[in-house]
Amino acid sequence: MSRIIISSPDGKRGMLELSKPVVTVGRGAGNDLVLPDTSVSRLHAVIKCDSDGTSFIADRGSTNGVIINGERIEGERQLRHRDRARLGSYELCYEEVRDSGLLVKSAEIPSTLRAVLKQGLRKDGLAAHFNGHAPPEIIEQVKRLERENHLLTMLYDAGIALSSKLSLDGISEQVMNLAFRIQGVERGFMMLLNEDGEVTRQSEVRYRHAPDGGASGQPHIILSRSIMERIKSEQKPILVTDVATDERFSGSESIRIAGLRSAMCAPLLGSGRLFGILYVDNLEKTQAFTQDEWNIFALVAAQAGAAMDTLYAHEQIANQVTQRAALERFLSPEVVEMIASNPEGVRLGGVNQKVSVMFADIRGFTGLSEKLQPEKVVEILNNYFTHVTEVIFDHGGTLDKYLGDGVMALFGAPLSKGNDAENAVLAAQSIQRLVVELNRDASARGWPELNVGIGINTGIVTAGNIGSPRRIDYTVIGDTVNSASRLMSNAPPGSIIISQSTAADLTKAKFQLRRLKPLTVKGKSEPIEVFSVKWQRAVAAVK
Repeated sequence: MSRIIISSPDGKRGMLELSKPVVTVGRGAGNDLVLPDTSVSRLHAVIKCDSDGTSFIADRGSTNGVIINGERIEGERQLRHRDRARLGSYELCYEEVRDSGLLVKSAEIPSTLRAVLKQGLRKDGLAAHFNGHAPPEIIEQVKRLERENHLLTMLYDAGIALSSKLSLDGISEQVMNLAFRIQGVERGFMMLLNEDGEVTRQSEVRYRHAPDGGASGQPHIILSRSIMERIKSEQKPILVTDVATDERFSGSESIRIAGLRSAMCAPLLGSGRLFGILYVDNLEKTQAFTQDEWNIFALVAAQAGAAMDTLYAHEQIANQVTQRAALERFLSPEVVEMIASNPEGVRLGGVNQKVSVMFADIRGFTGLSEKLQPEKVVEILNNYFTHVTEVIFDHGGTLDKYLGDGVMALFGAPLSKGNDAENAVLAAQSIQRLVVELNRDASARGWPELNVGIGINTGIVTAGNIGSPRRIDYTVIGDTVNSASRLMSNAPPGSIIISQSTAADLTKAKFQLRRLKPLTVKGKSEPIEVFSVKWQRAVAAVK
């Protein structure tokens, strides 16, 4: 097994195991090893691994080349242990892994420490060591310390338990579990509120001990309007030590009917929002809860509110990520950022606008796929589409759809960059160069070589959300789209055919065009003027 150690310009390091026959390296996201820096070409190099463990590195037409141990290589070069390769601003160190075995030793716990740990885990508590051997005030003080330790441990556990829960059910369950660790709590529940303060959900009442005859034999918990309004307005916890003497609730008929003696109630607060109310009580004892227990109860409720705040924040972020991810499937990162920062500037929904439409199709792939295993066909297409999509995005295009072994892309919708025709042609040239580089490693992968024909047309289209209520896609329709498809169908393998309208929008000095015989296409009564674009180099004039 071999691997490479990657050192980035900012000093960070990473590792990649070479487990595939061909590992692509470059700036594009479709590579096996992505080096996201402008000093690295989109498909910079490949590392080939033979079955005997020998590895080779080859430049794939990169701008800055591949430097091995300070020397720029030409063609392919075998890698040896500790060779250092420079690709742009990244350094890759090649290592041949030699298994020498690992010596694993288990930790030994001294017998004296083991005895202390065993003694410390006694269930009868620390106070048991003093019973009958110390003054009563010492015994009481030790018991108080144990009680405080129990409450502090509970508070610590609350922080851990609630911070790891990212669902309302999980938070609710943990909160009730923690509440019942407070002595005196006999029953309780949690109520959730919406942003308007209306009850949206209430958990089932939980009991410390299952009541005889079931819960139906117990007085119902009726959270009086006075308690709810006090919680909503003051947003502070409430401690009721003796309902009969508590003047705050002397006029509450619901509390009197419920028959409770002691209760604790606390708000579940987030950032500027009341998420709900946590309630526990005791039907038999007055002063069932101490001040310390009330404080802990209030802190548990506060942590629960913070956990809910985090949950809702995660959900909002997740929704934003989902929406953004949906855009990133079809739009370049630059266009996605423009839409995110100025959504009002995007014209969605049945508008006419000028765009350049590109179709690219793999020639003869249907015949090739009949000779290959289905999983191999999918592997080839996924690799090809991943790289092609990166090219489209790099030139500010929008991926409209995949069409079997072809792709349709838009330049100028939903946002125009002002030079959409040029971006479409530049993307087409990059795709043809990319196919050449991919084909150079086809035999090492056991893949067939690919040939692609590309057609581009520019004109007015209708752009918008088109489909049915069950499935809506953003796309473009119109004669411009049909003509672009016809141009692609007539493009020989390895060629780019563009229309007169596309050629008219190009800066002629940037491209070498050759006028072709006017092309008769379906749906057109007159032949259309077309040009082929030379893509091996991109400086010339129109003939």
